[in-house]
Amino acid sequence: MQTAVNQTLSGPPAWVATFAAVAILGMAARGMPWHKLRGDAEAWRVLLIATAVFCGLRFFNADALVGVRLHFIGAALSTLMFGPRFALWTLAVASLAAWAMGSAWYGWAPDFLICGALPVAVAHAVAVGIERRLPPNVFVYVMVRGFLGGGAAIAACDLAKAAVAYALDESASAAYLAATLPMMFGEGFMTGGAIVLIVVYRPQWCATFDDARYLPPQA
Repeated sequence: MQTAVNQTLSGPPAWVATFAAVAILGMAARGMPWHKLRGDAEAWRVLLIATAVFCGLRFFNADALVGVRLHFIGAALSTLMFGPRFALWTLAVASLAAWAMGSAWYGWAPDFLICGALPVAVAHAVAVGIERRLPPNVFVYVMVRGFLGGGAAIAACDLAKAAVAYALDESASAAYLAATLPMMFGEGFMTGGAIVLIVVYRPQWCATFDDARYLPPQA
């Protein structure tokens, strides 16, 4: 049987996936904080460059090795830098780039749902949980929201792919499960390392980093 990663959804499943993807993007667009970009050329440059980087991540697929789509996604990093609404749109563009390259998972809409919407939701859930239960300091922000959030986001993505492959009785399921842990470490280090550099040198690039919250004045 041909592996799922080389297939594209068709018929009702494709329409359902497309409707869900468009609905999610529509809801995100309604509450988009455009005021953060208005009149700020640097913010626009950062958004566009970051989107290009997330698209570039899709060039590095491991499908030649095991026949599955394994790649970093940048979902947690995008969520930390721009907030969940902008993150959804940047990753929708990344999925579109993957589709144009012929490497999208089951087509644009399923790829966005699994590699964009789901991991952004997980990264945002981690952030909400941290704000409620852990003290507001920069160590927690970097280590938990960055490293743990990045790892949890890509774990959700790969486990969802494994579940779909298993439901379709495809051999790719085992490969996704085996790759989940190492991909978690890789995505976590990428996200955490990038956030460290941004917080230290360009904290204004990170919409979710608040100096007053994470770097309170010393008494």
